[in-house]
Parts: sequence; C-alpha cells; structure tokens
Amino acid sequence: MKRASALDPVRGPMRAGKWPSFEQRWQGRECMDEADCDLGSLLRTIDQFASVNFWVSRYRSILRRWVLGDLARRAPSPAHVVDVGAGGCEIAAWLLEAASRRGLSCTVTALEPDARVAAHARGRYGHRAGLRIVEAGVESLHELGPIDYIFSNHVLHHVPDGELPDFLRTIDRHARVRWVMSDLYRSAWSYAAFQVFGRLYRNSFTFEDGKRSIRRGFRKAECRGIAERAGCSGRVAVYRLVPGRIVMVGEAAGAAS
Repeated sequence: MKRASALDPVRGPMRAGKWPSFEQRWQGRECMDEADCDLGSLLRTIDQFASVNFWVSRYRSILRRWVLGDLARRAPSPAHVVDVGAGGCEIAAWLLEAASRRGLSCTVTALEPDARVAAHARGRYGHRAGLRIVEAGVESLHELGPIDYIFSNHVLHHVPDGELPDFLRTIDRHARVRWVMSDLYRSAWSYAAFQVFGRLYRNSFTFEDGKRSIRRGFRKAECRGIAERAGCSGRVAVYRLVPGRIVMVGEAAGAAS
C-alpha cells in the first residue's frame, strides 16, 4: 500500500520515507509567526495548544518541581510569577489554581506579544482573580514591578538564534528567584511521534507548526551554549525530559542558595 507523502517545511512535498535532518536547528518560520496569518486558523491553533500542552508539555510537573515547590518553602511570602509568551493562558490559570489548592499566595502576569492572541486569552481568562494579561514581550519586564519567577513554555524556539542570548539575559536579569524555560527537544523520534499525534488537530496550524517547532527545538549542548553567551551559565541547569522535552532552569544571581 502506498503511503501518503509528508510535507517538508522547507522543500514542500517530499517522498514518503524521506526525513529532514535534525543535526542542526531549522531556521525557517512557523505559520503562526506570520503577521498576516489567517485569524481563524491562529485562534484554533491557540485553543488546540491547550490539549497539546496537557498531553506532552509536562508543564504541571515542571511547575510543581521548580516553582510551586519553591513557593511552598518560602511560604507565606507572596510571589509574582510571569508567564512569557502565555498564548491562551491555560498554563497561567492552572498555576494560580494549583497555588490556591496548596494555600500559597501567588499572582501571575501573562505576557503575550500578539494582540490577537492576548485578546482571545482575555475573553477566556480575563476574569480570573490574580491573573493579569498584558500585551507585551520580554522587553516590558521592567514595567511589571518585582518578579520572583519567570516561566515560558514553547517560546524559546520562536526566538531567532542571534537574539537568544539577549532574550535569556533579559529573563535572567528580572527573575529575583528563578526562571524556567521549557521547550522541545529536537529529534527524529519526536518528529515521528508528532506525525501520528499531530494529525488529530485539524483546521489550524497545529500539525504543520508542530513539525516545524520540533525542527527548531534544542539539544542540551545548544542550551548550555546559549546560557554561556548570555553570561549566566554557572547558574543554569539543563534537563532532558520524556517525552521530547528540554528544560533550562536558572537560579537568580544571589538566590542560588
């Protein structure tokens, strides 16, 4: 039986069985990053990301380990958490609920640079107590007041290579306790799995951009290199988690203890 051909983000349709290389990060753009991308497809993608994140991003265990656990040790001191590139804000909303269940005092600022996505998130979570949704990127961190923790999920791979050290340096400068960057580990296994899993998502950019995202993902040595160029490598640990996750955890200068 003849298999359907796959779509290569760089070369267009490709013969069945022909796979892209994962040795280097792909430098192309994702559909959702285009300023003139279809609004309906974009917002359906944002909505579908809630399901994708639930099943594969492990944000709950990551936040429990590196944010909520630390908050519990510092209780009853209140904390301000910033979610960079918050998208639909389902992760920010979950964090607030999880903190509340533990009796922890926490507020979350969700930063989302795309005005269309920020407006969509406000429609769903704008009423949530303790959550502030701000249409801005990391360049606005200095306007948010003291920040204890900074978190991002699937944001690093959207940043152009040449801007990654400055991006991380800005994050590191504003987190008073810790920052956590969770993203995709680049591998043929992740790509192959998403070829199956991603087909569940239709009428959106989720499937195509998911493949592109994996090709823009990272390896551990690359993350360490970014931290070194950002000048904070001595305070950064890099972890590889299943399935297909890579997590950078940075302790703020003077807060490593």
